[in-house]
Amino acid sequence: MFRVSYVVLIFLFFISTLAAQTHTWNKSPPQFRMQVYSRPFRKGTVQHIRTYIEPSPQKPCWNLSSKRVGSYELNDPLVKVVFYRSTDCKGSPSATYKNSAIPRDHILIKAKSVSITKVKPVLLQALSRRDL
Repeated sequence: MFRVSYVVLIFLFFISTLAAQTHTWNKSPPQFRMQVYSRPFRKGTVQHIRTYIEPSPQKPCWNLSSKRVGSYELNDPLVKVVFYRSTDCKGSPSATYKNSAIPRDHILIKAKSVSITKVKPVLLQALSRRDL
């Protein structure tokens, strides 16, 4: 009896943890934070970027303190990060990274500015073949 209740308790804990993780991936934090490192694996000089993402016609743009970018991490998985060779976030981008919840540890690019764009989550629903 004790083993069965223990197994059921562990199963319920696992399901609740899984449900909590899948529910929080599409929520944005109230304040956007990004750390840009000059060397891979979050080493070297670091630049902290913080802002509140508000809907506006212009994308926010920040000049980087180091022209070398080795890695970065951010707290919002629902943003697209674009690094530019110029200081005004115009022209051709050096690199574009779509939304990701994990930090980018090894990118090795040269950039002078960075811009972010808010993206909307894509929720997939179960559709029948007739609806497609």
